Amino acid sequence: MPPRLTPLRIQLLRTIARLTAENDGPPSAADLARACGLTEGTISFHLKTLRDLGYIGRSGARGRLNLTEKTRALIGMGLPIYGQIAAGPPILAEQVPEQTTPSVDALLGVREGDFLLQIRGDSMTGIGVMDGDYVLVRPAAEVLDGEVAVVLIPGDNAATLKRLYHFGDEVTLMSENPHHPRMTFPADQVRVQGRMVARLGVAGPRVSKGRD
Repeated sequence: MPPRLTPLRIQLLRTIARLTAENDGPPSAADLARACGLTEGTISFHLKTLRDLGYIGRSGARGRLNLTEKTRALIGMGLPIYGQIAAGPPILAEQVPEQTTPSVDALLGVREGDFLLQIRGDSMTGIGVMDGDYVLVRPAAEVLDGEVAVVLIPGDNAATLKRLYHFGDEVTLMSENPHHPRMTFPADQVRVQGRMVARLGVAGPRVSKGRD
């Protein structure tokens, strides 16, 4: 029978990922054995199978255990990319992954200090930001005209996501929904908290209005 990926071997891969994150570097086989409470002989048997299956590699004099991109996709450290999908004329949907992302963070270009906010309301639907979505925000005290920013509204002690423009001594916040009016404030009363850099549409598929 050919070697296969058993629940124990998946757990070993997850443990390698955890040890790598905790120690800022990949573990050795001995480190993995101690963490799992198994003998080095047992670990060695399973690691050989995992190497044969293409889930791990070794590097360095001490044989550190490195996870492959195949493993990162398997245990949720990355997502498989199955080619392209048409939003216009149909194209063939490939069934074999062309590549995998290292992680969702890498896919979005997350930097240290970035944070997520969940959207409440429909003022930014014109750019695809729907109620229930998350937006990735990069902290900034200033943004360029036309950028979408997280802004503290004067007097309300509340933040809003709007497109921002400077006009002399005033700042205008504009929605991406014609049903929401623009807001104008003195520039010295507006506090920019950050700039939107990405959107995560996790609220589920939407059904277009006006269709049966």
